[in-house]
Amino acid sequence: MLWVDCHASNTQTATWPYSGYKPECAGCHANDYEVTEHKKVDSPRLYYQVSELRNCAGSCHRYTDNTFSTIERSRNSEHKTSDGSF
Repeated sequence: MLWVDCHASNTQTATWPYSGYKPECAGCHANDYEVTEHKKVDSPRLYYQVSELRNCAGSCHRYTDNTFSTIERSRNSEHKTSDGSF
């Protein structure tokens, strides 16, 4: 996806095709979200939904179980707007 796909002009104004998530990243990129890449718990297998990670720069933790009390793995700032592949 190119920047101009969401930002229809050369200004910093976004078109917000997924306006329910405005002003977060998901406001433009909700259709790029891959649920299976965002596991929350192994057993029972649970995944984060786009609404939980709507700003893309927030934390995405994998927990040890479905009490969500112990973090098994932290994945902070996986997606950075300064990253060329973002």
